[in-house]
Amino acid sequence: MNQLNRDRKKAWKTEQKVLARNTFPLSDELLESLFKFVETSVDANGCDHSRRFTEKWLGLNKVSPESVLRWLESNGGFCDCEVIFNAMQHWRENRDITKTL
Repeated sequence: MNQLNRDRKKAWKTEQKVLARNTFPLSDELLESLFKFVETSVDANGCDHSRRFTEKWLGLNKVSPESVLRWLESNGGFCDCEVIFNAMQHWRENRDITKTL
């Protein structure tokens, strides 16, 4: 791959991260808090294939659930373990647009 193609690929990846980041329903700080809470809860109690820990965090933090749950679903978070394995991974990959491969 020549330099021009590498530069185009890098620009495209950065653009994709910006687009993904623009869909985040909460700040990075709140998403990090959500993911830590759900991960700790799943580690301690297992996943019952619901989003009970996710919904508990939303209630405790007085966050309107509609947009968050919709975003989680669009990123594979249909239950608490999927919130951790899919949605959290998507967030990690796209939260820092300065880190582009």
